[in-house]
Amino acid sequence: MVTRTRKQASALSNKLRALGAQVVEFPTIRIEPPSDLRAFAELVQDAHVYDWIVFTSANGVDAFSRSFSNSTTTLVRSAARGSQPSAGYGAAGERLSPSCRSSAGRIRGGSGSKGVSKRRRVENLRILLVRAEKTRDVLPTELSGLGAIVDEAFAYRTVPETRDITGARRRLAKEAADLITFTSSSTVENFLALGLPWPKGMRVASIGPITSKTARDHGLTIDIEARRHDIEGLVQAICDFFAPRNASKQS
Repeated sequence: MVTRTRKQASALSNKLRALGAQVVEFPTIRIEPPSDLRAFAELVQDAHVYDWIVFTSANGVDAFSRSFSNSTTTLVRSAARGSQPSAGYGAAGERLSPSCRSSAGRIRGGSGSKGVSKRRRVENLRILLVRAEKTRDVLPTELSGLGAIVDEAFAYRTVPETRDITGARRRLAKEAADLITFTSSSTVENFLALGLPWPKGMRVASIGPITSKTARDHGLTIDIEARRHDIEGLVQAICDFFAPRNASKQS
């Protein structure tokens, strides 16, 4: 079961199908424009005054790029959390590929990544943080604590997906599933909010520690957690988990 947005599900689904999995896409979230689109557009227009622009997701990159295409602003540096944001970010600025998805790790340079504060001192630097509405405040709080001047540009909203166009709920109830994948805390929360019966034996795969914590806080057991906190890392973790089982079946 893949719980990403309908638009984004294919990236994970296609990789799993290529490995022989039977995938059911079960979107639990969808992306909507921000509540104050004008405020976001104004911050994008003034992006040239910032020393750094920090993206926390590919959705933020997409929203920024759409608004940026109508601007004559020239950007010099950007930072992206995880490999996906930078992969979706090209002409608007320098392309970076940090490996750490955790907000705190991004700042401190954890998990082998050179965080922003490790690259240079951030005191008095102006940072524009492009993110979703109503998300955790770890990143802006810690950047501010390091002396940075942080402005937040709310690029989009994540809302529950209540429609079931593909009939995924019926399939889950009828056919069950071996594994469900969660790629964000909101996918966990919105799936559980549906109140569906949990199929016996269905395992949980998480994209990283923040998502895992949310799942555990709701009583779930994490069977698989990606070491590299992106889609490629999640697929690899799933492969590693099932490889011994597949090998034993073949023998």
